[in-house]
Amino acid sequence: MMRSSTARPRSADAARAASAELQTTNERKPKILFVASTSHSGSTLLDLMLNAHPEIVSVGELKQIRRYARLARKLQRTPRCTCGAPNLKECPFWKRVDDMLTARTGHGLADLNVEDYGDTETFNADNAKLYDAISAVSRKTYIVDSSKHLNRLELLVDNPALDVFPIFLLRNPKGQICSALRKTVKPEENAYGFMRLIVSYVWTNWRIRRLTAGRPHAVLHYEQLIANPVATLTSLMQTLGLTFHPGQLDWASQERHNIGGNRMRFETSSELKPNDQWRRELTPRQKLVIDLGTLPGRYPMIRLIPPAN
Repeated sequence: MMRSSTARPRSADAARAASAELQTTNERKPKILFVASTSHSGSTLLDLMLNAHPEIVSVGELKQIRRYARLARKLQRTPRCTCGAPNLKECPFWKRVDDMLTARTGHGLADLNVEDYGDTETFNADNAKLYDAISAVSRKTYIVDSSKHLNRLELLVDNPALDVFPIFLLRNPKGQICSALRKTVKPEENAYGFMRLIVSYVWTNWRIRRLTAGRPHAVLHYEQLIANPVATLTSLMQTLGLTFHPGQLDWASQERHNIGGNRMRFETSSELKPNDQWRRELTPRQKLVIDLGTLPGRYPMIRLIPPAN
């Protein structure tokens, strides 16, 4: 990954202040809660509900931070931060993270390697520094990264400088595939696109299971999160050594600075609505094909997936 060798100009006092803040606030190694799932599985909702806990900060799909920051550097108005700022440059939270990184490394958010998985050395170093800066600015030890990308997860869990705890988020395959059909499959793909989504569901969940095997992790179901959020979050918080906080049910009213994710991150209402459109939109044949086609991916986890009545 090519990187500019010239640091951006900044005041010496500001650089010293940002560096001092990083040193004094990062007394504990941040714990990275990495949401691993297929797309359209509810990761944005889980991300927001975790962010509403007073000891957790969520930053959304952190794999996109470099792209967001480069747009902000060019003063383009999109994509905006979920706090309401028109771009990351004008978001107080991300500006402080950027200043802190620049003070420590000479490189800001727009220069980080968060997606070049072939350059392991800079990827490992840059992500460790990024998590440290986020923890220092937020003054929180738990950081949610809902990037979902499994190459990213594989490198993160193998990085000895990081403490990564994967959260394996599962959604009923009929709901996940129906949602993906509406948004990712072109009409001309027809049966090919449908079968591609089945293969993707099996392959992605199998790979997550392989990456999390033998290491501490949690398994959480989208359907259970919607139907019984208190019990589901209480169990997850206990696994993390934390206590469920009532504010997690009022997630839409909390300050948030998520990168990426679906439109839910801009919601002003915390009402949870069951997403069961698949019951009406999928044909009986499609439902049967999905059940049979995803069985290889579901079989090892068959007890983990709640039935879809």
